[in-house]
Amino acid sequence: MRFLSIVTGTSSDGADASLIDLKGCGKATKFKIIKYTSFSYPEGLRRELLRVSSLERITAEEFSRVHWDLGRFLAGSVVGSFNKSEYDIIAYSGYTVYHGPALGRRDYGTLQIGEASVIYASTLKTVVYDFRTNDVAAGGLGAPLIALSDALIFSEGTLTINIGGISNVTYIGEGRVMAFDTGPGNILINLLTDYFYNEPYDKDGLHASNGRVIKGLINELMQDEYFKQPPPKNTGREHFGLNYVRSRVLPYLGRYSRDDLIRTITRFTAESIYDQVRRFINGPIREVIIGGGGIRNPVLMGDLRELLGELTPRVASFKDHGIDDLAREGLGFAIIANETLHLRVGNTEATGGSPIILGKIIPGVDFMDIIERLRNDECSG
Repeated sequence: MRFLSIVTGTSSDGADASLIDLKGCGKATKFKIIKYTSFSYPEGLRRELLRVSSLERITAEEFSRVHWDLGRFLAGSVVGSFNKSEYDIIAYSGYTVYHGPALGRRDYGTLQIGEASVIYASTLKTVVYDFRTNDVAAGGLGAPLIALSDALIFSEGTLTINIGGISNVTYIGEGRVMAFDTGPGNILINLLTDYFYNEPYDKDGLHASNGRVIKGLINELMQDEYFKQPPPKNTGREHFGLNYVRSRVLPYLGRYSRDDLIRTITRFTAESIYDQVRRFINGPIREVIIGGGGIRNPVLMGDLRELLGELTPRVASFKDHGIDDLAREGLGFAIIANETLHLRVGNTEATGGSPIILGKIIPGVDFMDIIERLRNDECSG
């Protein structure tokens, strides 16, 4: 079965789309990544997405418009760039505008936008989407969810690091899976480059490479209570967002240059990942595998490789394992969607919730044919 997997992460710079062949389910899952493409948001849409996810007050009309505008962008610019004959099923992560568990408010729930019905109406293909909600309803944190795909693919002793807007890790231990958000990934760097230069991200780490590290600021930021909290845990832009930048980072502007602040936050991001791994991963680490948009920042990757070298001699990329580094999240959500269609549990013990099937399904015109084809899949584990 071929999936078109769409990911709209917390970096807020665009959407990623991956064509992925999947066969089987559970431990018997076989995959092949056919194609990966990224799509930048139009500037107006990017601004609106940042606004609706900033916890600022907006009207219901404004919220609905952005919700549907994102759906139209995904249906037209992203899904519309693929021929319908190229895929059978669409897996869509949703764009998270609010995540209560990240603020210790699980009862407030989680909310993803980008109307999936618009995607469905443009293709009449089966759409599987909104994966976090069921996990939160079952008492979980709703993230990180792609721990499932890591557990199915990699061997014991593997630590994976995904650097999206928020960074998260998955550790495959003996008979258990541990996964949690370590803190900021690209999000603070992106917010600073946007604020200072009206650029969505620090391309090739250019600004960071022109700055110097402010050790006092890093020491201050590392005192954040989130880093002391043991897993299971997750976070998001609700904590490490625009208000965080305004209150914790921008007061240093004037004494230090803009690029000094970007360089410092880049180093802080690497040190926070290293700190959380060292503090909470207790088992032997045989290999570290790094992926996500952060791999495109050579300054961040240089810092991270330097720090992680103290824990293990082998620091690899997903590409070293036949997985496009940037398609890793797309693969993860495609695997969850595949488990959903097989009526199998899609979360892991890492989120702290009860085992539950994830996602919602909009059946396509060939849905019954898809179900019949899935009956022949080999499943295990």
